[in-house]
Amino acid sequence: MKIAIVTGASKGIGKAIAVRLKNEGYNVIAISRTKSEVGDIIYETDVTDKENDFRIVKEIVNKFGRIDVLVNNAGFGIYGSFLDTSIDEEDYMIKTLFNAPLYFIKAVYPIMVRQREGNIINIISEAAYVATPKLIVYSAAKAALAHFTNALWAEARKYNVKVSGIYPGPVKTNFTSHPSFKNSEDKFSKYAVEPEKVANAVIKAIKSGKREIYVPSKLKIEPYFLKLSMIMQDFTYWIVSKYFS
Repeated sequence: MKIAIVTGASKGIGKAIAVRLKNEGYNVIAISRTKSEVGDIIYETDVTDKENDFRIVKEIVNKFGRIDVLVNNAGFGIYGSFLDTSIDEEDYMIKTLFNAPLYFIKAVYPIMVRQREGNIINIISEAAYVATPKLIVYSAAKAALAHFTNALWAEARKYNVKVSGIYPGPVKTNFTSHPSFKNSEDKFSKYAVEPEKVANAVIKAIKSGKREIYVPSKLKIEPYFLKLSMIMQDFTYWIVSKYFS
């Protein structure tokens, strides 16, 4: 029996991932603020609640004895000039985008190390590498998650735990439903791909353990620009993983 945890599983990318994992034979633990329609076990909760996150993981392990896959997907964006956006909302966004994955990984990682197998997959964003005006704090939080993911990838290899970051471009979701997007010009929807594309990337990550997987927009050119800007990164992290192992 394979056990997969998916956060932000009630809609959009998270729902597509949960559906795909179920189709692949996983028992899916769906975690989200609003109740998910997909999942063998469903938790309706706020992922920024650290104690609750650890409690959920403990319950899952007590019930099933293992965890095979963790997908940290929960998140949202706030759009606007840093002069105008709310610091309280940005603080909560950082907790959702970065702290919550940290909590779940902290709870799940030791279990996977004991198992000597498992996949930790973080849904990041192209914005992690190309910071976007009007999405400044979002970009920064995703960049933090990207660097955390890369470093954990280097550490976890010796335990046979696979760590992957997935970098979508525009995806057809309700990402722009936050009120801050109300008066913004939608420049990217015509290039957006279906969330199932990201779900496919999750399956690829599970099978390959690849450190970075890109899910480009319909333009299909972003990964080339991103790879060009980070041309030494693969070699750098290979050195890091060897030196600090």
